[in-house]
Amino acid sequence: NKREFLDLTCLEALYGGAAGGGKSDALLMAALQFVDTPGYSAILFRRTYTDLALPGAIMQRAIEWLNGTAARWNDRDKCFVFPSGARLTFGYLDGPRDHYRYQSAEFQYVGFDELTQFEEHQYRYLFSRLRRCAGVEIPLRMRAATNPGGIGHDWGQERFIDSPEGRHFVPAKLDDNPHTDAAEYERALAELDPITRRQLRDGAWIRDSTGLVYFAWRDDRNLGAGLPELPNGERYCRVLGADFGVVDPTAFVELAFTEHDPTVYVTRSEQWTDMSPSDAAEEALRWEKSVDGGYDAFIGDVGGLGKGFELEWRRRFYIPLKAAQKADKLGYQKLLNGDMHHAKVKVLPGNELLVKHLKSLAFRDDTHRAEHPSLPNHLPDAFLYGWRE
Repeated sequence: NKREFLDLTCLEALYGGAAGGGKSDALLMAALQFVDTPGYSAILFRRTYTDLALPGAIMQRAIEWLNGTAARWNDRDKCFVFPSGARLTFGYLDGPRDHYRYQSAEFQYVGFDELTQFEEHQYRYLFSRLRRCAGVEIPLRMRAATNPGGIGHDWGQERFIDSPEGRHFVPAKLDDNPHTDAAEYERALAELDPITRRQLRDGAWIRDSTGLVYFAWRDDRNLGAGLPELPNGERYCRVLGADFGVVDPTAFVELAFTEHDPTVYVTRSEQWTDMSPSDAAEEALRWEKSVDGGYDAFIGDVGGLGKGFELEWRRRFYIPLKAAQKADKLGYQKLLNGDMHHAKVKVLPGNELLVKHLKSLAFRDDTHRAEHPSLPNHLPDAFLYGWRE
């Protein structure tokens, strides 16, 4: 399978699946394929510098491979320079804006080791760095290697497995790497939970929900077709939940419910960047006009920069904005998971971005105390505020 991966000349490809299949080796081999060509430049990414510099990780592996050759290692820039002038650089994208460090760079090969540890916007941005001079025969290549699982599992599966659209996926198996003691590795994998074991042993693209904030979400029970008809004389109560942002997006989520039905329906949701407090207020009033009877409550996060939104909404637009209850956020996320599990939450069509963010929002680490800082949470937070009210 490594040979198949190395022979590809297409723009985008993933070598992924089981652990121990030699994926990092394949990624490094592909990066080295054109180092005899003057002007060639390649870069390999890990999520953090710690990941990059671990013993046996891809940067250390390259140093071992190239030790004693004519390639010169520059420790300050973390790159090899070859006699042809070609360069192989190692980088990391730890913060949400780290990819902008490379906005003036130019590469013919960009590789992501453990792709599902990255955000989709980081991966997509690096396409803008793939360039070459006219007449150069080197193919432009975006390559990645990964196991299933991680914060990028969903977008990675959608991009390469479910809807490849010309992208190539080369499955990696444990048997692909003759240097791995397969029997010993099998015994080690047997100690893992069933989902992680299937991900790492078989390369199965199945979602491990243990690290997700809204782990109880299921499409088959939490997606709804529409609002049920009510008896004459009854109406739905309506709440608008808002999460305000200045640099970050401002998000609205509209919810509907009745006194006699324990189900909360999400009828509308949207988010915007660079929205001023007055623009947000005018948009909220436009939303309210489209609802029979208007909103029963406006709920928003008025802490920090949200204070300016609160003042503008109340004093200029006379919107009775209530402060979102933010105490014990983790506890209420657990309660919301309970309602999701019992199908008491239904998200209606037209709210695909909210659903995407609910399904992908993960915790920072195994303590499950804080959300991952680089994952979008504005729509889920607006939903949580409105649902809590």
